[in-house]
Amino acid sequence: METSEMRTHANFLLEKAETSLGEGKVTEATEMMVEAQKEIADADAKDEAQAQLARIKGDFATPKNTVPVASTHVALDNLDEGGAKMKASYKPASWVKGLPPAAQPLWVQEKMGVREKEEAEFYVNTFTKWATAPSDQMWRMTATPDELKAMQEDTDAEGGFFVPEEYINQVIHDTGAPSGALRRISTVIRVSGKDGYIPTIASATWGAIAEEAAYTGQESTPTVGQVQYAIEKSGGMVRTSRELLDDSAINLPQILSQIFAEASGRFEDVGILNGNDTTNYAGILPSSAADYVMASATAVGFADVSGMWATLGAQFRGNSTWVLPSLISKEIMSINASSAGVQGTADITAPPASFILGRPAINNDVTGNGLATAITANAEIAVFGDFRNYYIMDRVGFSIRRNDSLYMESDQIGFFGTRRGDGQIGQTDAFKILKAAAS
Repeated sequence: METSEMRTHANFLLEKAETSLGEGKVTEATEMMVEAQKEIADADAKDEAQAQLARIKGDFATPKNTVPVASTHVALDNLDEGGAKMKASYKPASWVKGLPPAAQPLWVQEKMGVREKEEAEFYVNTFTKWATAPSDQMWRMTATPDELKAMQEDTDAEGGFFVPEEYINQVIHDTGAPSGALRRISTVIRVSGKDGYIPTIASATWGAIAEEAAYTGQESTPTVGQVQYAIEKSGGMVRTSRELLDDSAINLPQILSQIFAEASGRFEDVGILNGNDTTNYAGILPSSAADYVMASATAVGFADVSGMWATLGAQFRGNSTWVLPSLISKEIMSINASSAGVQGTADITAPPASFILGRPAINNDVTGNGLATAITANAEIAVFGDFRNYYIMDRVGFSIRRNDSLYMESDQIGFFGTRRGDGQIGQTDAFKILKAAAS
């Protein structure tokens, strides 16, 4: 019997029950109501079974191995139960292999897909939970399977976890001496190997050629060379009290990431300017970059500054930058300050020494950078050049590890920061060094 017929019969029984009840036949009316209720229940059950059967037959009949040709098919073929999310999973071309989404550069994070952004947010929350846990063991005991997986997948060879990029870019305390000032004007390259090289090539010859004549005198074979690099390891360690971990008002991951980034930046600045190419980058000062020797051993004049500018190749001056200590900037600003003529400071309301001869000037006061803060015989006091010709090779972003037992005696926890990279000069002709005269 069809369900429609079952419901019609049930209605007939209910009408008869109503009539019997009016005639005082309670028992007869009750029996017909029970029978009608059973008919309705059977009809409902049959309708539900037929609907379920139709769904099963429909899913079974839908092709699963064909190439999807419409958005509805894409959704059906998505085994992740979310066609929109699958399409939103995207890694830009600048994605750094080996780094989790949260540790990717910020410009990469802005372009990556929805799924990667969700993974980044989850990693940041998990990293915060790990860094502020009473102990690493306690964190592992209380972490969810998803949290353990998130951190374990992005663990470096020695058990460290990559620092989320958003922590690195936030300044929350007095940084002391400015750090990392030279990275932003240098060329930064992400590399995947420990050692390698950057190929170099010289220019070609170009000249006049008569009509229908040979290329006599204009033929050249550009010299091909290479700049080799070898990834070196650097790092630092800080201790924190257990009370600091217990203080929920302190954003410990942010503090640790910031102070490690600052220390790493100071170390990098020293390497770019004065590195020994062994335990640090290849420095500009120890390189074969040419000196411009000043006229005096004790003072700097306008002719020294303009001579430095003019002897740097014109092809490099358009993107050149001055790098010098603050006290040397003071000496340049003081040129003829008490007499008529050329003045080092044109306007007392303008930022002093932010530009020298129209080119930006960066003050670097990091200890060990090799630049003298006072003008004495043979002192190197400034570097002028196109820092795009200085190459920083980053192996990966820096990572942080923690040790709960090393300083247990003083109830402290050790956090260890690590970074791997190298720095090399592409063309030494792109740089000039201002040097005081011999005595």
